[in-house]
Amino acid sequence: LDSREWRSVTRSFCNFLNADISTYPIYYWFVLIFSLYGAIHSVILFTMSFFAKKVDGNTKNLKIVKRLSIAGAFIQANIWTLLLYAALIVSPRHMAPWLWVHLVVFAWKLVGATINAHFGCKSGLRTRTIIYAIVYMLVIWLVYQAMKSFTAALEQDVPENLRLCLQFIDSLLKYVNDHCNVI
Repeated sequence: LDSREWRSVTRSFCNFLNADISTYPIYYWFVLIFSLYGAIHSVILFTMSFFAKKVDGNTKNLKIVKRLSIAGAFIQANIWTLLLYAALIVSPRHMAPWLWVHLVVFAWKLVGATINAHFGCKSGLRTRTIIYAIVYMLVIWLVYQAMKSFTAALEQDVPENLRLCLQFIDSLLKYVNDHCNVI
């Protein structure tokens, strides 16, 4: 690569890491799609845990296990929906609960993995656990970067201009109106 092209690539990568206004659309669409998937998935899990007849557990009191499962699924559904709301209205402060809950979950899983590693589990599980932890931390980092990018974008523009999905939704509704006469 030419040194000018290389500087351009490194500058773009640094802008991505700094989460400035130039990378806002990337972070916006990532968080919007990611949170939409997470919200749908967590609502499905909540519904399944709420209506499940059988509960997994090695305890005598399966009613408590079911209630804890429902409570956990309810919390997950709420924070994923809040992350989707944060993306839709461009609100970085609404991303904080998702970050806090997932940081606590990550720390809890890290403690569990450390205990399992200390007492000697299979090496295949260790590799899978390490890969899972890296991906989980990467996702948390990307949502944090999106929060920083949203904050930087809001310092330069109003939320109404930063809601990129509205342009897509408006054009989709216009297409439907023109071709289907439904709405």
